[in-house]
Amino acid sequence: MTETALIAASELGLYVLRSRDGGMSWDEPEEAIPDVELSEVKGAHDGTIYVGTRGRGMLLSGDGLRSWQQIETPPPMQKVRAISVTPDRFLAGTEAGPSPVGVYEWWEKRSWRQLGDLADCSAAREWRYPRSDVGVHVRHLSQDPHVPDHIYAAVQVGGVAISPDGGNGWYDRRNLDLDVHMIEPDPKRPGVVYAGTGGGGLYRSTDYGDSWEFISEGCGTFVVQFAIDPRDSDRLYLGTGRAGANGGRGEVWRSEDGGSRWQKLRGGLPEELGCRIGSMYIDAQSPDDVFFSCDLPRKGPDSGVYHSPDRGVTWRAISDLPQVVALLTVHL
Repeated sequence: MTETALIAASELGLYVLRSRDGGMSWDEPEEAIPDVELSEVKGAHDGTIYVGTRGRGMLLSGDGLRSWQQIETPPPMQKVRAISVTPDRFLAGTEAGPSPVGVYEWWEKRSWRQLGDLADCSAAREWRYPRSDVGVHVRHLSQDPHVPDHIYAAVQVGGVAISPDGGNGWYDRRNLDLDVHMIEPDPKRPGVVYAGTGGGGLYRSTDYGDSWEFISEGCGTFVVQFAIDPRDSDRLYLGTGRAGANGGRGEVWRSEDGGSRWQKLRGGLPEELGCRIGSMYIDAQSPDDVFFSCDLPRKGPDSGVYHSPDRGVTWRAISDLPQVVALLTVHL
């Protein structure tokens, strides 16, 4: 029987949850990489799994999650905050400190080269992060499937950085909330790009990131991640948080029309979760299966990982893992 492995990257390490019955039940989490602060996990088309860390560069598993190896990276890439993998290119975004924030390409998986200079962006000198122990960083990185040389970087905190020429040059757009956590192009509709932000909610662009409109009225203004259904890109899942005395006040929403209208998903969830939504993920091989993590306050009420087998109609907690920042499923 096929086994589904749910990989949970957390600020405490990497964990794997396994299901052998199509997601009806899940084993207790296995600790795969202990005591490492992770920031990203992505899968490649050849089955290799990559994780980015804050301090240990990158690691990979190419043997079905049985072992992990260190990827040799230069000193400026010890804090990898974002990974973008396509069949043609492997890109990574970093955190500043002591080296400047940057975007790098793993050229033919043999050597790393920096793609242009993000400091060329008009407002780069204004980029700041509100905590002294965290540098300005590329929080999310994506490549446009319709115009492959178009690269988008979510700069925290600074707006959107865009390269129109494969990374040689960069310019920025600041006509949206500047605390950008995630930026992702629509896989089916050319020109449509979405951006989730920490102070303004979800935005949509219809001109490859040049202009932006706010589209998540009433859904909560703190967005870390959203997810686009690979079968039908009009279907979006949005995880939010609302500021309050009791924590992040997380909610989950779904749109069936590209973000114009939203439905709150309550099945099995409280009216408001006791922490904000930290990650949203759709299983690409089984898009009815949707996952999210609830992560702030740390180890707060409702903290953990949740699964829906029916496109968000019903939800249940499958683990109480705290501080999960990214999810990925692998079918073994």
